[in-house]
Amino acid sequence: TVPPMPLPTFTPSPSGDWSPNLPGIDRLRLHWVVLVQLVVTVLMVGMIWTVQVVHYDLFPLVGADSWDAYEHAHVDRIGKVLFGPRLIEGLCVLVLLLAHPKRLRVAAIISAFLMLFILIDTAAFSAPAHGVLLDRWDQQTYDDLMIVNLVRAWLWTAKGAVAVWMMVEVMRVAL
Repeated sequence: TVPPMPLPTFTPSPSGDWSPNLPGIDRLRLHWVVLVQLVVTVLMVGMIWTVQVVHYDLFPLVGADSWDAYEHAHVDRIGKVLFGPRLIEGLCVLVLLLAHPKRLRVAAIISAFLMLFILIDTAAFSAPAHGVLLDRWDQQTYDDLMIVNLVRAWLWTAKGAVAVWMMVEVMRVAL
């Protein structure tokens, strides 16, 4: 039989920070993780507001003859543009939760919950709306998409504020 995998242990450092005893996590430099998270989160904030205020707002102007091709191209292209930053941002949040530094504990938890709400909004509302719009233009679905994406934009904005807060905390301790 295979012996059971040991559970991670948590050991506080002299500074009060603690992290699970996972291979390699001690080699991560917290300030770099926070900086990368800040950069990709701010990128995502800019992208979501650009989509909300510019891109989605122009949807009604596309016209019935071009709608099908346009929406298919939009879903394909925006997915490719957002995949990398979303993945990197999510990995940073996961590392910050696992590293669990004392001074960033609350911010990391808030960031993780905001990410959860963003994912729920995307999976439960935005993706299904695009599914309908891929089949045909539907004004009510579009109106609903504008509302749920606005919620998502504000969630990303809050996430950006939390990322700034984390960077300020890291810089404050470093100085």
